[in-house]
Amino acid sequence: MSEAKQKKVMNRWMTVVGALLVQLALGSIYAWSVFNGPLAETLDEPKKSVQVLAIFAVSLAGFGLSVQLGGYLQDRKGPMKIAMVGGVVYAVGYVLSAFSTESLGMMYLSYAVLGIGVGIGYSCPLACCVKWFPDKKGLVSGISVAGFGAGTFIFAQVGTYFIENMGGVVNAYLYLGVIFLAMVIAGAMLLINPEPGYCPAGWKPPVAGSVGAPGRDYNWREMVGTKSFWFLWTMFVLSATCGLMMIGNVGNVVQSFEDMYAAENPLFDPATENVMATAQLATIVGILAVFNGAGRVVWGFISDKLGRTTAMKLMFLTQAIIYLAAAALVMSKPVDETTVFVSVTAVVSAVGFCFGGNFALFPPTTADYFGTRNFGDNYGKVFTSYAVGGVIGALIPAFISGGFEFVFVAVAVGSLAALAIAFMTKPPVEPAQAKA
Repeated sequence: MSEAKQKKVMNRWMTVVGALLVQLALGSIYAWSVFNGPLAETLDEPKKSVQVLAIFAVSLAGFGLSVQLGGYLQDRKGPMKIAMVGGVVYAVGYVLSAFSTESLGMMYLSYAVLGIGVGIGYSCPLACCVKWFPDKKGLVSGISVAGFGAGTFIFAQVGTYFIENMGGVVNAYLYLGVIFLAMVIAGAMLLINPEPGYCPAGWKPPVAGSVGAPGRDYNWREMVGTKSFWFLWTMFVLSATCGLMMIGNVGNVVQSFEDMYAAENPLFDPATENVMATAQLATIVGILAVFNGAGRVVWGFISDKLGRTTAMKLMFLTQAIIYLAAAALVMSKPVDETTVFVSVTAVVSAVGFCFGGNFALFPPTTADYFGTRNFGDNYGKVFTSYAVGGVIGALIPAFISGGFEFVFVAVAVGSLAALAIAFMTKPPVEPAQAKA
């Protein structure tokens, strides 16, 4: 197909617009902190209990495990239809949540459905965009999923407003479900694949072995038989654990500082006083979302310039340093409100910036190593690692005793392990049957 005809069919930047709409809606899954407190009250459970934290963990498990289903389907039915299916399932999860706020079991079911909806729709924008932008896979992957971070920021504020002014948590779930359904359907209508073999005008594919050079088109069975796949999978587990631990426990980290202050000041009454105001906590969550989105774009851009694994090494090392600094912060036991707010904001923002990089680095690396023809299915297999990291990250504070300084050290070690693996990660060697 000629470039002129391709432009008549679709301006490739329109797929990015569609991707952002879809991801803005799906990214609200990370706005868990907005619902954590209200749900803990309706369920009559402490908000940092395993029972309540497991609600978020269930949604992340459903998300991570269903990406492979969504990827498989979109490779065969196209991104538009499958993104719409994901949007419907996602909206159903919110509606179910509205009627489940007093039942822990039903909340698990509702958030599992919600997470499955995210997973089904998640790979559709990515798969479509990397096919339209073979010249900018890292950057466009980052942009297309930046909506995830922005969605968290926007809908954390919207969700808070609905809870406080529109009838509480039940109505908030209902209203958000309708909004997200409309957004995903609108965005999905712009997700149209290019013709096979599409190349932008004036661009030539890089030679084998260079940054961004495409691999042959592996199917998932061939892919999982390579060391490259397992290295990517393990690095994603470790890095996702690091990021999701913080995202799922921002409020609990702040609570830990309040507990330290109460221990040092016997007259302090946590029932009537706070080291940090609720509005400040909401601000921290919002800033985390902004840095999460920014990290997706920046790390994607870096990977296009320096290479995928080089960018990963930088990101994992940065992440480890941040968490070791966070452990030192906790051990210093700051109790001044301003010091706590500034320090926690800095740590959370830096973690969010690195966490966002996962979604700009692992998709284009999967495309580079294993091709784009089966990208949805293949990346779905890689993304199962996220489900594992999501469960570990959300629950790890409940199982490591002694305070958050030990949790931070544990995830820092995990990030350093990912760094070590990155030094061993290379494109797959062609199997014997590929040479026949």
